[in-house]
Amino acid sequence: MSSADIQARIGPVLVNYAENGTFPGEESVAAAHIEDTILPDALDVLNMAKTELETEVREISRQNLPDVEAWMANARAVHEDLERLRRLATDIVREAEVDEDRLELLQDREAHMQLLERETLFNKRLSEALLCIHQVNDALDQTEEIAGKRNILKALKLLAETWQMIDKLPVTRTRTARLLDDRCFDLRLYIHEQLSSVWQNLIHWNKEDKKILTINVTIEGVGTSLDEAITSFKAFRELDTIAKQLWEDLDNFILKPRTDIQHRAFVSETEPGKSIKSLMEDLELVVQFLLQNLPNELVKCLSKIMMPIIFTRVKEQWLDPAVPSSMEGVGEYQQSLTQVNAFAATLDSLNWPATEGFYDWVSNAHKIWLSKRKETALDWTRNQLALGVGTPTIAHHFEKQMVAENKDIQGPAQTGGTEVADWDAGWETPVDEECAASDTQKSQTNPSLNDDDDAADAWGWGDDESTDEPISDPKPIEDVQPSTQLEQRSEMRVVTLSEPYWISTVPKLVFDIIKAIYDDGAELMKPENEATPVSAAAAGLFSIPTQILAMYRAVSPYYYSRDASGNMYTYNDTIWLCDKFREFISAWDSRHALSPRTRGFIKLNTEIEKLVSFGKRAYTNELTSQRTVINDFLGGGQNFLESSRREELEQGIDTVITHIKSTSEAWKNVLSYSAWASAVGFLVNTVAKKIISDVFDRDDLGADEANLIAELIVKVTALDDLFIPDSQSVQSSGGKNGTESVDYASMDLGTAPLTARFADKWLKMQYLGEVLQSNLANIRFLWFESSLSLEFTKEEVVDLILLSFENNSQVRGLIKEIKDSEVKETDEQS
Repeated sequence: MSSADIQARIGPVLVNYAENGTFPGEESVAAAHIEDTILPDALDVLNMAKTELETEVREISRQNLPDVEAWMANARAVHEDLERLRRLATDIVREAEVDEDRLELLQDREAHMQLLERETLFNKRLSEALLCIHQVNDALDQTEEIAGKRNILKALKLLAETWQMIDKLPVTRTRTARLLDDRCFDLRLYIHEQLSSVWQNLIHWNKEDKKILTINVTIEGVGTSLDEAITSFKAFRELDTIAKQLWEDLDNFILKPRTDIQHRAFVSETEPGKSIKSLMEDLELVVQFLLQNLPNELVKCLSKIMMPIIFTRVKEQWLDPAVPSSMEGVGEYQQSLTQVNAFAATLDSLNWPATEGFYDWVSNAHKIWLSKRKETALDWTRNQLALGVGTPTIAHHFEKQMVAENKDIQGPAQTGGTEVADWDAGWETPVDEECAASDTQKSQTNPSLNDDDDAADAWGWGDDESTDEPISDPKPIEDVQPSTQLEQRSEMRVVTLSEPYWISTVPKLVFDIIKAIYDDGAELMKPENEATPVSAAAAGLFSIPTQILAMYRAVSPYYYSRDASGNMYTYNDTIWLCDKFREFISAWDSRHALSPRTRGFIKLNTEIEKLVSFGKRAYTNELTSQRTVINDFLGGGQNFLESSRREELEQGIDTVITHIKSTSEAWKNVLSYSAWASAVGFLVNTVAKKIISDVFDRDDLGADEANLIAELIVKVTALDDLFIPDSQSVQSSGGKNGTESVDYASMDLGTAPLTARFADKWLKMQYLGEVLQSNLANIRFLWFESSLSLEFTKEEVVDLILLSFENNSQVRGLIKEIKDSEVKETDEQS
């Protein structure tokens, strides 16, 4: 399409857009460039379109003119109708306003009528309330008047009715109602005060003599009886309170002075004795008096408070002290049981409650007696133990031994080479000749030193015992055993040996009380005593000695420790107790009057074993303690001989010697000779072991040091003086019953010390001193010609040679000779 055609179509396109809002559909027209020259033509086209549109509008208006006129007429008619309706509405509103005034007047009149009705109802209710208040006030006045006349029960009933009237008042939440309530409470307090005053007159304690109690059922001029007073207190919920108060007065003025054993006031007019019978009679009088004069309700409350306290006091101050602690007084105890049982039966017949405590005390009589017996025995034993060692007394241990008819009895000085049995072989119970003969054919075995009984474990005994090396037990006085079949076949004879030792006061007291308990048990087991009230406790009585001994083992170490030789006294005391218990068992089994069941109750063998272990433990603890002290003096865990100062070494040895001698002297006044020698020998042996051990622990040893050690050993050998036999060390008993007595005092015991017998390292230490001062030739002589090989092994001698001499050809030659030698050497390995 040419540009001229496009320019010519611009005007119609604009008109079409103005009328219809449409764009040209052809791309060439829509995208054509409009130049200024075509605008006038376009405006002309638009004006032509405008003119055509106006002409069309005028034509349409001329065609619709009648319709427009009709619409305008209708509009004027509608306007007139609206105006008429407005005037009508105004008239209606005016008439409605007149009706509202008339309705308001009517409502005012109705409200006035309702007000008059309410005022009438209020006046009616007010009149009724005032009448009720007047009635309540009159009732309160009447109640107060009746209470003033002490007619308590009637006053309480009227007060309760008045309270109900107050609850029904139509004005319950007003000040008037509160005032009435307050007056009721005040009146209730007033009635309670009157009741308390009446009660004090009904239950009256004499002001001058408080032990006089007057109970009035009624009082002249008082409108309240005793029963009514109880009912009144129930209304106040104070029956338990007045019962408690009555009990306190009754107890303070009458019962406590009578039941308290420290008082001297009694209920009876004539003063009775301080016996359970008189007490039961007086209590029965009190109960009968209360039952006859007090209402049942008060009696029930009073007895609930009274009986537990009375029973506890009577039991603690009268009945329990009346329980005997032995068989003495059992007859009186039985009478007391009869009296208490009769008293409880009397209370039951009187319907007096809470008598179970007295019946229980009677039915458990045997248990109570057994408990008292046990408690008394244990307390007495504990008190005796608290006294400590006391004054030591001498005792003798007797031993019977079988020896060949042609064999001489040797004293302690000559027994160094005999075979020694266990330490307690010399502490056996004396046996008859036949038993002793059979015993010589058996090897004797004894509990080891470390055997602990259960009781000891429970108390932790032995926890501090050293386990570095075993401590040998005390050796016997004498244990001669036939060594050949010829001696065994030869005729045997019984020899009774004895040895003195010292015991504290404790074991005799313990044995006496245990023996007394067993004797009481045997007495109760007799058929003629089956009717006694404590016969059922016989079996339990036999268990008390076990508890006494258990307490002895548990408590005595503390009291023994107060004495410097306490452990040794413990050892001796247990030995003495074991001997006595064995004798007691033998005598008990020989009592033909006892039944087999009674004989079976004695079970002391286990206790004897525990006592033996207990004594051994004390002995061991003492030696362990002394060993520690000696080792501390000699350097403790260090090598004592390492010190380069001669003064220190000599001072240490002197201190040890002094300590051993002082300890030996202290033990000599306690232990038997055999036990003393064994204990002191252990101390001496400790010194010997320490010196020997320290020498072998040295790496080298000079000549001066060897001589110094030898001199120290010579100092130690001064302890030999402790073991020189004394003719009084061992004594014998006189012979009887076909046995032969041995008198060591008449023997020649010699003067050779017995140190080597009780200290197995003693000779070894002495030989060590000789070796340290010897040359090679002397050592060869000591080994081959003397007894050095009996104390030292080949290895030990070789070590000593290498320690003291330089390793040259002569030394090596001697060492080879010793190693190749066939000399019998000691079996002991250090």
